[in-house]
Amino acid sequence: MEFCPECESILHPIKHNKLLCKKCNSSFKLKDGKLILLKKNSSSTKSPKNKEVIERNVKKVRKSNEKRSIFKDKEIKIISNPSQLSNNYLKFFPYSVFRQSQEKIIKQIEENARQRKNILLVAPNGTGKTIIALSALLPIAFESNLKIIYMCRTHSQNARVIKELKKISYFLKKNNIETKVNGLSIRGRNEMCLNKTLLSMKANPKEAMSVCRDLRNNRNCSHFLNLIKKKNELDNPTLISPELFNKPVDAEELIEFCKEKKICPYFLSKFLLEEMKVIICNYQWIFNPGIRENFMKFIGQELQNCLIILDECHNIIDVATDVNSERISPYSLNLCLKDLEMYRSPYKMQEFIDILSDHLNKQKMALKIEEKPIHPEIFVERVYKKLGFSDLNEFKNFIGELYDYSVAIHDEKVSNGEISRDYVGSLAEFWLKWLKVYMLDNYFFCYSNKEIKKKRSIALEIVALDPREIAIPILKQCYGCINLSGTVNPYVFNNLMGLNESGKSYKGIIADSPFEKKNIKALIVEGVDTKRESRNPGMFKKMIEKIDEVLYCTPANVGVFCASYQILKGLLLNGIEAVVNKSKKKLFIEERGLSASENSLIVEDFKSMASNGGAVLLGVCGGRNSEGEDYPGDYMNAVIIAGFPYHLPTPRVKAKIEYYDKVFDKQGWEFAYLYPAIQRANQASGRPIRKLKDKGALVFMDSRFRSQSSWISNWVREELEIIPDKKNAITQNLYPFWNTK
Repeated sequence: MEFCPECESILHPIKHNKLLCKKCNSSFKLKDGKLILLKKNSSSTKSPKNKEVIERNVKKVRKSNEKRSIFKDKEIKIISNPSQLSNNYLKFFPYSVFRQSQEKIIKQIEENARQRKNILLVAPNGTGKTIIALSALLPIAFESNLKIIYMCRTHSQNARVIKELKKISYFLKKNNIETKVNGLSIRGRNEMCLNKTLLSMKANPKEAMSVCRDLRNNRNCSHFLNLIKKKNELDNPTLISPELFNKPVDAEELIEFCKEKKICPYFLSKFLLEEMKVIICNYQWIFNPGIRENFMKFIGQELQNCLIILDECHNIIDVATDVNSERISPYSLNLCLKDLEMYRSPYKMQEFIDILSDHLNKQKMALKIEEKPIHPEIFVERVYKKLGFSDLNEFKNFIGELYDYSVAIHDEKVSNGEISRDYVGSLAEFWLKWLKVYMLDNYFFCYSNKEIKKKRSIALEIVALDPREIAIPILKQCYGCINLSGTVNPYVFNNLMGLNESGKSYKGIIADSPFEKKNIKALIVEGVDTKRESRNPGMFKKMIEKIDEVLYCTPANVGVFCASYQILKGLLLNGIEAVVNKSKKKLFIEERGLSASENSLIVEDFKSMASNGGAVLLGVCGGRNSEGEDYPGDYMNAVIIAGFPYHLPTPRVKAKIEYYDKVFDKQGWEFAYLYPAIQRANQASGRPIRKLKDKGALVFMDSRFRSQSSWISNWVREELEIIPDKKNAITQNLYPFWNTK
């Protein structure tokens, strides 16, 4: 099977031994191992300039052509005895050739996964991490009757996994291999629900779960009722649409199908899980304990019978602490009070809400900083004494009664046919958590007083500091785990996730860069930095002058990702827009607080300018555009990291440094402060180079990157050059990169 070098879709055989791509309408002929372009859709913008022939290099990457012949022999034999290749990665590798190091990595992963090790693969974009993981683990999954749970951060990453699974499925079918590989990507309830009542409420995930349950219990969701009627008529949920569900299915396909049939996509996806070999989902489905328990019931397997793949695994460190943290705000307290008043709770419960609300509102007015630590033991003592309790045990009993009352309120609402949002239960759970962990040093307690959409919003927070509390039980239970990233630091990740503390052995694999050196220009620019004392008009103007040189040299689109919104604002106030206009490019600005849809429109417009004079995207490191978005080809030819993206040294960050110093042998500053900053820079620097043929310039515009260059991703570090603080030094280095053929 061959794939289109233009859009990576399957090429279909047509007359006269030609191959046609139905997606981009290009046609090819295979000659001497090379794809020769015969006809191209005139609307395509991706063809190389001044070339009539596109050739795909099919150099020998497997050990020999003889090996390919052997594999073809195996394909013939598999028909009579499919088990012969059930333990072989070649059966599930759908491409005719391997990329650099792919086969070696697949073998390493398969070998170590069979030994149930925790595996970390650090490999740049272009290595093909998705197909590496799938082809290595699918043989083991079929041998041992395991599920594969493939976790990603974004919908586009989920879709990429489904795309590879479809290629595997097609490959098996084409070669008459009687193994069915199906899979399903799923989303959260709010993203799949079609019920107008629930959608109109804009509930958070926990509230949405409660509302959905009530709608179903009261038979008020027609989509769910239609689904149950169809399901009860069939022995297997895949029979609702066999042609769709017996192959890999993306969530978007499922939702469109359900809209047409007027059935619930969320619960159909859950009913299908038991039938699926590969399940693609967000990290929350496994790392959030409240979600995982229910999720595993629908899968029909225990976690010990699941192989876990964590894509972009560097995100898991924050996910594991976020799901283990809690917060309450005056807004949530007000909703609690309304429920308690309506259902005539004991006065003491309403008094409790009033005490907390008054206290938080006073803090909101008094606090001039964004975060203030709280001593949890002293705080809880003040609260229970204000309530008239003599000791902590009386307060604990009171919180237990509050939780029981929340259950009673919920039951009464449901019996009355009402929709229940469990505000009181959430408050009780917050305090049960506080009472459970307030003496532990791996938690931090604080007021957070942030500005959101020009309004101050205060909250009382319990902040988990140690990701291992959530990660290690999962790593212990699962059959095996493979972690994938292009930028993660293996030493830091291994420590923070507790890979060596999970009862399993650890295997780290670091892949070589698949990119040609001539296509990468990586620069560290001296003479500028974004230290607090340097943030003045003179420094910002100097930085803009150096950005101007990059814009002058670089065709089409450029990304400028700042260390923070403060730096972004400094560049805007000191004239970056005029410099962008001078370069005849259009400026797009990533504003704080944009919705996903609003941001998506900006990115689409930015990309569209690649063939229309070029543009500059001004954003921030750690934002959705510097981490969750790809810019192949001319969509982004150069990226500038404007400043070293340290977080502000808030009390929460300081608490994490202090805690990590205790548990990681005085490495708190490196683990809690330096590593997250360099990780944001590494992620942003990889945006322009996503495919093997991409060419890009990566510009680290802060002199501090030189002293911390050992933390920069391997594939970038190998190409680093230091640019002195001289006028036109960037131009002299960068201009030939783009203008020498």
